[in-house]
Amino acid sequence: MKKNTNPDPLPLDELGPRSGDENPHELLYRAYLLGWVHFGTKLAVLNRPGSPVFNAYENWGPVGLVVFLSLYTILTSGMAAGFSLLAAGLFACLLILPKWVLKKLRVRVLEMSFGSEQGWRDLWQGGGISMRIAPKSLEEADNVAICDSPDGDWEAFAREHLNRPDNEHP
Repeated sequence: MKKNTNPDPLPLDELGPRSGDENPHELLYRAYLLGWVHFGTKLAVLNRPGSPVFNAYENWGPVGLVVFLSLYTILTSGMAAGFSLLAAGLFACLLILPKWVLKKLRVRVLEMSFGSEQGWRDLWQGGGISMRIAPKSLEEADNVAICDSPDGDWEAFAREHLNRPDNEHP
């Protein structure tokens, strides 16, 4: 496998054929690209101060902007207009902001996970990541292997379930 000096993960076609000596992180990344493994992210664990993927500006920036614009509107157009804007803005933040933050957080998790092995290890140790083998059918959905961070052994999971040719789904 090529060494990735770029923080962006390599696409599957640039990885080349399996050599048979991939480390567990490489096996995990290849399996993700092939659709063999699904990842879950726990917002409450990953979206907090101290997490390597937390971004305070995404969480509080829109709310601060709504409050600022509401105060500006109160000063320039009156209390009714300002409080109306505040209510509408905070309501929009409650409906839209969590989904937007989760989407951005998930992108950062995947970039950090597969950009480098150390990034993956840091995320895994912090918790909030879950992975499971993608089921081949609905009947198998309840019996797939699952590994949760930080307690699960992701390296053993990768060696046991993902160390196979690209055309042989686990």
